[in-house]
Amino acid sequence: MILLRKIYNWRILRALKKHPVNYSSWTQIRKFSCIRYLSSVEKARLRTLTSVLLKQKVFVGVQGLMLTNEMKLIIASQACVPILKLGLNYYSGFIQITVYPSAFWVKRNVIDEAGVVHAQKVLLSGESWTRGPVILSWQDIEHDMLHDDKGHNVIIHEFCHKIDMLNRGANGTPPIPGRNNEADWNNIFNDAYERLLTQVHTQQRTSINAYAAQSPVEFFAVASEYFFTAPELLQHKFHQVYDELALFYQQNPVKRLINFNNK
Repeated sequence: MILLRKIYNWRILRALKKHPVNYSSWTQIRKFSCIRYLSSVEKARLRTLTSVLLKQKVFVGVQGLMLTNEMKLIIASQACVPILKLGLNYYSGFIQITVYPSAFWVKRNVIDEAGVVHAQKVLLSGESWTRGPVILSWQDIEHDMLHDDKGHNVIIHEFCHKIDMLNRGANGTPPIPGRNNEADWNNIFNDAYERLLTQVHTQQRTSINAYAAQSPVEFFAVASEYFFTAPELLQHKFHQVYDELALFYQQNPVKRLINFNNK
């Protein structure tokens, strides 16, 4: 165990030496809503994780998109927010991060209520494959940065899908330690998901982005977006979901906001 820890620390130091995040670039990164309210210690840890992730992953621009070091840093820093306390092992199952210039079309088989399969083209701002890359739209990333939409962050959304996939594939339940804890998680999330479905079906104003009603998988990803970019809203609308996410991610964004505002 000690030897593994030494090897891990050596890899981190090597990554930091090869891919240091310079101060001026990091100053720009700290303005994002999911990073702004982190403590000084948390920001330092995030900077380290970001440096290592930049070393570990291959960033590929497609359809003529030329990825700059700044663009890679923007993606990597926000991707590391959910695993700030969990560690980079949660992203060990893939290598590539693919970035399109804008939203991209994919072909999907959709089953209607009669059980008939239809081939459809769907426009996406991001996608995560179980045994493949994280795929992102740079235009949507820029939109998130410019507008600072509360509850919306395409980077966090797609990387949380990767976390979800670690527990028997994408199912809306990430790897929760302990059977009882996982049962509690499922009960709380299923109840919240059903409440959201009811709001959609009865044409009520939804508590969070209605896209979360697509499936339990999307509910987890969207709830995670709110947890990191609009935590007070999530806590108000789905307080038990917020509490479960706080336990899982080992973070408390609402408390961060309170501490920040009290400075």
